[in-house]
Parts: sequence; structure tokens; C-alpha cells
Amino acid sequence: MLRDSAATYEQRNKVYGDNYKSFGTAMFGLFPNGLKIETTDDWNRLGILVQMASKLTRYAHQFPNGGHDDSLLDLAVYTTMLRELDAEAATHKRMMEMARKLP
Repeated sequence: MLRDSAATYEQRNKVYGDNYKSFGTAMFGLFPNGLKIETTDDWNRLGILVQMASKLTRYAHQFPNGGHDDSLLDLAVYTTMLRELDAEAATHKRMMEMARKLP
């Protein structure tokens, strides 16, 4: 299993390089004032946003070589998923606010 893992790392590293070492910088750029996660909805949305950031940084790494189509396809899917989660979170928030107003 370790040999398989090493082979996978070597194969991916040829495509993505040390992209994983720039991920923190990208996320800090998105949230320079930090980020407060309070709800399950927040965690779900952040999870998708992290996936999107990963795909975007991978694409950027391959930009000089014409991009990375797989990352673009994944971004399209993750964007739609995030739109769904945003809508669900907004609905959930409205329902919670309405419930607090009940006698």
C-alpha cells in the first residue's frame, strides 16, 4: 500500500507540483480576517468552498500548460453544490428566526 501511495504521489506531483503548499496562502487570501464557523450549514458550505479552492489552485498551477480540464469540470459541479447549500442555509436561517419569534 505504501508503494502504491508513493506511486500515486509521484504521478499527481507531476501534474500538480507542490500545489498543496500554496493552498494555505490562497485560503488566507480569501479570509484575511479569519473565519468563524458556527453551524453545520457553515461547515457544509466551507467544505465545498475548500474543494473549490483546491481545484482552482490546481488549475492555476497548470495555467501555463493550458489549464486542467478535470479541475474545471469539478469546479462546475462544486459551484452548483455550493449554490444548493447556500439556499438551504438561508432557508434554515429564516426558519430558525421565525421559530424564535413564536410565543
